[in-house]
Amino acid sequence: MACAEFEQLLLEYPELENGARARVDAHVAQCSGCREFLDALLVVDSQLTAEFAGQEVSASFAPAVHQRVQSAAPLARPSLVPELLDFAGWGAIAALAGLLAWWLVPLVPVPHWELSLDASFAAVGAFLLAALLVGIRSFADLKD
Repeated sequence: MACAEFEQLLLEYPELENGARARVDAHVAQCSGCREFLDALLVVDSQLTAEFAGQEVSASFAPAVHQRVQSAAPLARPSLVPELLDFAGWGAIAALAGLLAWWLVPLVPVPHWELSLDASFAAVGAFLLAALLVGIRSFADLKD
């Protein structure tokens, strides 16, 4: 099972039945991320318990909160617009850097080596490749 499938089980860890708890315990023993998440949940639970010790609530409070949380709308996926704008921005930077290199190549005196127009196209290609890799990485960040 993927860790995303265990998130809900970890949130309900104290109320889990024996079979589900054994599965979660086996996963937590192997997965450091889930182990850290469960440890953090247990710390928060113990701190809240200590903070509100001695205060009583009605018997219907916990089921009402649980039902409200379950009925809440799931979070919407983030928009791709910022990532597309990042990609367009990196592309513009790469294009400007390539254009600048294309304009400056004829002005730079290089002894014993003649630069041709191919060098400026190579510079543009390198910048565009870098921009493409940054854009792909930006899209990959959205999946996490």
